[in-house]
Amino acid sequence: MDVSIVITCWNGRELLEKNFPKVISAWENPRNKIKEVIIVDDGSTDDSVEYINKLKNQNSKLKIRLVKHGRNFGYAAACNTGVKEAKEELVVILNLDVAPSKDFLEHALPHFKDEKVFAVSFNEGKFGPGKLVWKDGFLEIEKTDLPQKTSLTDWPSGGSSVFRKSVWEKLGGMDEIFLPFYFEDIDIGLRARRLGYKCLWEPKAKVVHQHESTINLKNFQKYQRRQNVPLIKERNYLLLVWKNLDKDHPLKDHLKTLLGRCLKNPGYLKVVLLAFLKEISVLKKLKKIEC
Repeated sequence: MDVSIVITCWNGRELLEKNFPKVISAWENPRNKIKEVIIVDDGSTDDSVEYINKLKNQNSKLKIRLVKHGRNFGYAAACNTGVKEAKEELVVILNLDVAPSKDFLEHALPHFKDEKVFAVSFNEGKFGPGKLVWKDGFLEIEKTDLPQKTSLTDWPSGGSSVFRKSVWEKLGGMDEIFLPFYFEDIDIGLRARRLGYKCLWEPKAKVVHQHESTINLKNFQKYQRRQNVPLIKERNYLLLVWKNLDKDHPLKDHLKTLLGRCLKNPGYLKVVLLAFLKEISVLKKLKKIEC
C-alpha cells in the first residue's frame, strides 16, 4: 500500500524550514512508498502559507498539497482534515517538530498486511510503547522501556505514526472534544482497541521528535492570554477518563478519587467545571444535529 503524509501546521514556518528537508529525503527513498504530502495550515498568522507555497515550487516532482483552515481550530481538527484529504490508504501524521529518518517507513509498512493493525508508531528514541493502567478510578500512563522488538502499544503517537485510513474513518477520526490539543491520540487508540484493532510500536521506524516544540511560549503567547494551557491539559485528561469509564472501571471509584483530589486541592474544582462544561456543550451540539 502507498502512503500519504499529513503535516499539521500552525505558525510553523521555522520548524518547516528545519524538518521538511528530512521529509524530502524520506520521499526520495522508494521503499517508503510516499506518494503525496498534505500540509494542513490551521489558521497560521505567520508566513507559513507563503513558505509552503515556496516549498511546492521548489519540489515540483513531489506532490505537495496545501489545505488551509480559515481560522485556528486545533490539533484534532487539523488531523481530521488531513486524513480526509489523503488519497492513499496509509496516512502518516507528522507534527512539525518530527524529523523522519530516510528509511522510517520501511519497517512499519509490512505490519499492515495484518488487517487488524490500525496504526504503527515510530521510535522517537526516548519513549517506548504506550501503557495505560487504571488506578483508583483514573487512567494513568506508565513508563515503559525501549524494546528491541515490535510491540503492542495502548495508543499511537498522534504526531509520529502511520494510520490505516479506512479504520480511522470507521472510528470517526480524532474526537474534537479534545480541541485544541492533548489526549486525542490516546482516545482514538482506546476506541480502536475496543473494536478489536491493534496499535503497534516499531523500534526500527526511527524519527527525531523535539517534543512540544509546537506548544511553546513563542507560538502560544497570544493563545495563553485567552486560555490556560495547563488547565486545558488537565481538563482533557479528565474528559478522557470520563469517556472510558465502564463496568470494569466504575463511576463510584472515580468519584471517590475525584472528591479526594478536590478536597486536597480546591483549585482542581476549576478543572472539573471546565470538563463538565465541555461535555455539556458537546451534548447540546449533538442534540441540534439530531433535531
